[in-house]
Amino acid sequence: MLKRLVFFGGKGGVGKSTLSSATALRLSEKGRTLLVSVDPAHSLTGIFGLEIGSQVKSLKENLYAVELSAEGLVEEYAQRVLGAVGELLPSISSGLKEYTKHIKHSPTALETVVLDRLVELCNEYPFLVVDSAPTGQMLRLFETAHMVRGWFEFLFRLAKERQKVERFMGREDNLLRLIEERRRKLETLESILREKAVIFAVANEERLSIQEMETLRERLKNFRVYPLLNRWLGMEWKGPKVGWVKEPYGLEGLKRVEVGEILELL
Repeated sequence: MLKRLVFFGGKGGVGKSTLSSATALRLSEKGRTLLVSVDPAHSLTGIFGLEIGSQVKSLKENLYAVELSAEGLVEEYAQRVLGAVGELLPSISSGLKEYTKHIKHSPTALETVVLDRLVELCNEYPFLVVDSAPTGQMLRLFETAHMVRGWFEFLFRLAKERQKVERFMGREDNLLRLIEERRRKLETLESILREKAVIFAVANEERLSIQEMETLRERLKNFRVYPLLNRWLGMEWKGPKVGWVKEPYGLEGLKRVEVGEILELL
């Protein structure tokens, strides 16, 4: 059962990947922990010095990692979900086939499939730590959940009307079940984000990164968000902070990253 879903977000280059990795390493002492990179510019392979890739890889006892390939997930998603829409509305099926050629470059589609995969992974590990993309992409990730809800409500209403016709014709129709399953999955995600998610908005002692930290905290104010100062060198700071560490790479290097204040907030 999922105990905590931890996100690290903020401006590019502030050390989100290092903090994600160090936190996941410490959490693995408490139970099975999966470290997930959803940043298109994956860094986990470089940090751990191990080839990770798009399949879950064991790094040590209770610690696993994966670098999600959003575009690969989009292609599979398009086959499954848009194929169902084509069944529902045959008149637009040819247009959907053309659309699927371009959808993998759509930001909303990328965020949707990442959320979809995260829900599945939440069922498999007590702790999930997510190395997020920079601020703008992370905000889209959270805002997409709300946008997709309206889409599935629309599909659900259409599928109910189609089911009436199919029953009248004496045919079995599984489309409504498919859409209902996906709607329940979305509801599960919203519940997880509300009840289990903790977001660390990361910055350094640098004005622009602190501004982006504040943007994250304001835009995600309906969630549990903590501003976090990384690579702290002495700036006055009341919130959680992590000191500067030289070459925090590999399992041994990551152990030197002091994430105690982070763990206290989980």
